[in-house]
Amino acid sequence: GGVILVMSLALYPYVYLLARNAFATQGKRALEAAQALGHSRTSGFFRVALPMARPWIVGGLMLALMETLADFGTVSVFNYDTFTTAIYKTWFGMFSLDAASQLASLLVIIVFVLLILEQLSRSRMRYTQAGRHQETGRIQLKGVAAWSATLFAVAVVSIAFIVPLVQLLLWAANVFADDFDSRYLGFLQHTLMLAGIAAAITVVGALLLSYAARRNTDGLTRTCVRIATIGYALPGTVLAVGVFVAIAWLDRTLLQVLQPIMHIEAGMLLQGSLLIMLVAYMARFMAVGFNPVDSAMQRLPLSLDDVSRTLGVSSLTMLRRVHAPILRGGMVTALILVFVDVMKEMPITLMTRPFGWDTLAVRIFEMTSEGEWERAALPAVTLVLVGLLPIIFLSRHGNVNE
Repeated sequence: GGVILVMSLALYPYVYLLARNAFATQGKRALEAAQALGHSRTSGFFRVALPMARPWIVGGLMLALMETLADFGTVSVFNYDTFTTAIYKTWFGMFSLDAASQLASLLVIIVFVLLILEQLSRSRMRYTQAGRHQETGRIQLKGVAAWSATLFAVAVVSIAFIVPLVQLLLWAANVFADDFDSRYLGFLQHTLMLAGIAAAITVVGALLLSYAARRNTDGLTRTCVRIATIGYALPGTVLAVGVFVAIAWLDRTLLQVLQPIMHIEAGMLLQGSLLIMLVAYMARFMAVGFNPVDSAMQRLPLSLDDVSRTLGVSSLTMLRRVHAPILRGGMVTALILVFVDVMKEMPITLMTRPFGWDTLAVRIFEMTSEGEWERAALPAVTLVLVGLLPIIFLSRHGNVNE
């Protein structure tokens, strides 16, 4: 029950935001027609507005379902066994990478089935509307209805955010004097360093991918873009296993080639380095970096490319000197979003980090696993405060654009 409540409070915005957008764009003509046929507001909502919004609601449910399948931290805290925790325990508890790979492959199949269902639900997000669009008027609640709606909204926000944050702040204040030391600063340094490097690499990759999609509009390029950005739908444990297996194979191949030439001793060239984490981060969050960059890229007129070519500018020079400066806003947005997501990412970091490279997310996992809830509060508060950065930035950025 507890894990269901926590996951519901954490993931309800997926359904809320999509449903809100659906209701806001329906217009009021359909509801007015329903009322003209004798339906009340309640009956019109359930028989007209809700069926029209069903594809958006189903899409939000699919996103929440995929996030639930990918979750590792919440189910670990509640000691609730799922595919993600089973993959971790099989690899690091039973030391069987092959069995972990088999579990990861099965989870990939489940995720792909959910992706197909989500695409089918999105393909139905269309309806025709006769005449000019008119926004649905707001209903002014009064009396008991107004108080009930306000109480419900305040209760959700309080239980989901305010109460947990206050508790974390109290715990963090209790342990601040003891835990805010050089070791904690080391966790923070590792977190910021990994997030910064991964964000920069991912945004550069997203820029190149978006530019390739702009120059080549064939089906092959679109397929490559979809494959490159599908990693966000995969659980971090699955990507950690997949990237580790691939890097391990590449490591063995390089050793076989380089040993006779360079006479190096047998060992690990790539394993045990930051490369595995960075590749996994890039695969996981490419979609997060690609969407803002590609949205900005699509706003650029194609005539800009034509003028640059007539001036003899090469493709790379055009990207570096023409497109990149104009796309600075989208790139900064992508950089911040990827930076924050990497800071919060725990399964990939936990399963692929080199020895001694603990981050704030790993610290939270270790402390909660040992029942040290107060000591987990300080890094948790840090991640919460950092997670507010994109909200503040994007809200101000949106106001500037308006």
